[in-house]
Amino acid sequence: MQFDSYTYALFLPLVFAGYWILRNRLLWQNLFLLAASYIFYGWWDWRFLGLILITSTSTFLTGLKIKNDKSSRSKAWLVLNLILNLGILATFKYLNFFKDSFADILRLFGANPDWPTVNILLPVGISFYTLQAISYSLDVYNGKTQPTRNIIAFFVYIAFFPQLVAGPIERARNLLPQFLKKKQFDYYNSVIGMRQILWGLVKKLVIADNLAGYVDNLLYHPSVMSATSIIMAAILFAFQIYTDFSGYSDIAIGSARLFNIKIIANFRYPFFSRSMKELWQRWHTSLMTWLREYIYFPLGGSRRGKWRTCVNIMIVFAISGLWHGADWTFVTWGTVNGLMLLPFVFLKKTSYSDHARLRDVPKCLLTFLIFALIFLSFRSPNIAHLEECISTLIHGSYLTMPMGISAFYYIVPFLITEWLGRKHEFPIMTLKMPTVARWSIYWALLFIIAFYGAKADIQYIYFQF
Repeated sequence: MQFDSYTYALFLPLVFAGYWILRNRLLWQNLFLLAASYIFYGWWDWRFLGLILITSTSTFLTGLKIKNDKSSRSKAWLVLNLILNLGILATFKYLNFFKDSFADILRLFGANPDWPTVNILLPVGISFYTLQAISYSLDVYNGKTQPTRNIIAFFVYIAFFPQLVAGPIERARNLLPQFLKKKQFDYYNSVIGMRQILWGLVKKLVIADNLAGYVDNLLYHPSVMSATSIIMAAILFAFQIYTDFSGYSDIAIGSARLFNIKIIANFRYPFFSRSMKELWQRWHTSLMTWLREYIYFPLGGSRRGKWRTCVNIMIVFAISGLWHGADWTFVTWGTVNGLMLLPFVFLKKTSYSDHARLRDVPKCLLTFLIFALIFLSFRSPNIAHLEECISTLIHGSYLTMPMGISAFYYIVPFLITEWLGRKHEFPIMTLKMPTVARWSIYWALLFIIAFYGAKADIQYIYFQF
């Protein structure tokens, strides 16, 4: 079920009530939360539950085997579990991509392979919970976390419904201990959670879903558009995917707060970044933290010289692109972003204040424009479409008024709100004002959702990854 559905609006209060009715009964709370998470996940397709059960069981048992087996066989257990989980992910997400790519290579040498297309349904959220399971196995093997014998708590860690489908991607040492100790109801935390859910709904329904139509129209036939319209499409899509994904993250984090569970922040106002390096420290932080810890650092990080650092950066961003989708457009997107970071390896390190100031606006605008143009690769359905976009940018007209200007009706108020609230985790997190004023804001946002929210049922973009 989607976070912006009526079903979830009924589901969440019922789970909230049931969870706190069982307070001081940790086992029953976790069992209840596990059942709710499986109902939530099975709502899309009950067959998906088999895969998450396999991942949960194998990873749980592997952790115990690694702890109890001090010989070299502990590494064998780790490798077997990695092969199993990555094998499941590769089969469901990348089988056709690898098959088609190999066929293209053979055609370059004159062969004409005629392989059947295998129609495999991609289980929603598989990329996210697989990374979460892998991080647990690696942390146990490296001694960074102790394996748990509490199978129920561990299964909840893998399947916790607020962040199951599209993150944020958590590590066991942060999330798992929260399911192993009793929690007291925290009224203030619940209020913050409801505010964050409300703000996430505004992002998704009012901003992202309304921008979707503009972007689709602008990029339907890029070859017949002006260059300025393609730039406008890139700008609008950057805002669309940011408000769509960060809106999901806000609802996920806010929902977790209702159970007094803390989840890592996924976005830290990335469009107020003053360089591409800073932007990637603020964008999808849970994934970038995962890639840095489990790929970049094991490769040597920045400890083996500047040129080796460049290679490591490119590997990480190429993997990031492939993780997002099984298409060369995503690999291109990741690779180009990696290239944009290479100059910072050789430049003198620049320290910025925690939050952008008015004098930083030109740097923020330039960084955003570069980031948005690179996102054309992410949005393009195939390489041919991306080539059309690039061709239009090179040969198209820059003297015509771009289409889609009216979309700023949604963007400008949103940007102002984000700028004013950029010192907080989300803009309306702290509302130190009289009760009447606070509730006026709540009702105003609900009014905006009801009257300006898109009516079409548009799935979250990151559900496809």
